[in-house]
Amino acid sequence: MSLFTQNRTVLLVSDDALYIYKASSKGPQLVEAVPWEAERFEESVASIIAKDCGRKPVLILNDMVEQFYRKERLVRTGVGMLDKTTMLKRKLHVAFPNHPIRAAMPLKEKVQKADGQPAADVYIFAAIADTQHFRKTMAAVRKSLASVAGFCLLPVESSDMVGALAAKLTRQKNQQPVWSVFIGQHRNGSLRQIVTKNGELALTRMSPIVEDDSDPARWANEVYQEFKATMSYLSRFGYGEEDGLRVTAIADTAAGDILEGLFEEDCAFDALTLSEAAKILNLPVGYQDDQRHADILHVAWAGRKSRLILPMKAVQVDEVSRPRQAAVLVSLLLFLGAAFLGYQIMGQSQELLGIRAELKDMRDKKIQLDSQYQAEVQRKEELGFDVRLVQSSIAVHEELEAGNIDILALFKGVGEALGKDLRLDEISVSYPKKTTVSNVIGQMAKPGAAAPLYEARLKMTYPGTTDVEKGNNEVRALRDRLSKILPGHEVAVTKYLKDYEYTEGIIVETGDLNTQGVSQDFVAEILIKGPEGRS
Repeated sequence: MSLFTQNRTVLLVSDDALYIYKASSKGPQLVEAVPWEAERFEESVASIIAKDCGRKPVLILNDMVEQFYRKERLVRTGVGMLDKTTMLKRKLHVAFPNHPIRAAMPLKEKVQKADGQPAADVYIFAAIADTQHFRKTMAAVRKSLASVAGFCLLPVESSDMVGALAAKLTRQKNQQPVWSVFIGQHRNGSLRQIVTKNGELALTRMSPIVEDDSDPARWANEVYQEFKATMSYLSRFGYGEEDGLRVTAIADTAAGDILEGLFEEDCAFDALTLSEAAKILNLPVGYQDDQRHADILHVAWAGRKSRLILPMKAVQVDEVSRPRQAAVLVSLLLFLGAAFLGYQIMGQSQELLGIRAELKDMRDKKIQLDSQYQAEVQRKEELGFDVRLVQSSIAVHEELEAGNIDILALFKGVGEALGKDLRLDEISVSYPKKTTVSNVIGQMAKPGAAAPLYEARLKMTYPGTTDVEKGNNEVRALRDRLSKILPGHEVAVTKYLKDYEYTEGIIVETGDLNTQGVSQDFVAEILIKGPEGRS
């Protein structure tokens, strides 16, 4: 068991008051004892926990008289762990049906299989009543917004302290006693006795005695009478003098000497002051005026535990602890998320720094190459070779080549599209002439599109006796064939057969054709816009 791993607030629940301790590595310090009848009890305790104790996690240590214990056996039936847990809960409920705050603790003691008796595990069932004191305590903790480190019983959590003290007082390990008794008076005047067998709780008693030791003889006599009453119970638990017994009592020096003289039992007896016992156990308790009160020793021992022997289960405890645990979990998840985000940002920052370094290297290389290029140009010019003139000439040549029309490819494509049945009357190829307005309109219609390299107009003449619908279909089919043969070109019909055009210099007004019986040819036109050229 390590020393205080964290600061805590320890609430010692006693019959007369709630004792509030602030526990730290320097030992527990009594902050306040709040009587149960105090006005605004819950608000006062909550304020002390939040302000005076810094809202540290709260350990609730029950030291009231009404604590109920039973020793029970659980038969080993060979069932699974889940079924065993269910059986244990059911048996615990049957043992204490009217005490909702309960728990079970397994003992080292085992019952071996014998004739007619199955093997069994031995448990201590513990429970306390749902009293007004308990409800007040939990309500105060809830109002303080502090988390609950645990709720436990003082005799159970101090049982290993009794064993540790007995072990250190016994010089020879092979003479360790089976039974140990710890006797100490608490601030409320009651005498708490804790009996252990092989380091595990066997019996506990709390009884009232004289509240001060101004008369050491009277105090020692009352303590001894209570011890004898406790010994009368031990025979029921299988005590025998051959097992060995060590008794340790916390008392002032004078009262301790008198008490030691009263003992007639065959046992090892030690009367220690509070400070002496704390030193043996390596427990910091600070300076204490009264050396006979042992409750602070229990608080120091339980307060430094990272794991309780028997945490008591109660709905009221869960109502306080679970939201706090959820908040801690959420905080942890947020912290982990922030850490992961920080890790990603750090990784991206490193990547960005790498890219910046690469860009700098590339700029340096460009500057170096530009310098080498300029030096090479200067060297060529000294030899009479004008590099810039050659580059300009090449650029002009490439620009002129870009404006050349591949007329042979155009004619070949038109010929393939015409086939054997169609013929052209006229084909004209020209560079497009666009005004500024037409350029703007073209850019608005097709943003980013360059102007076509050329325009080719195809004209075909059909006799006047031609079926107009059939002729228009032929024109459309020709348009589609041209679009496939000339990819990258825009092909459109600009005039169908239904449009009239007068030939041979004959001019006839609209509406007079039928009346005058004049026959005219139909003319169709297709416009081919060459591939995109310079914009």
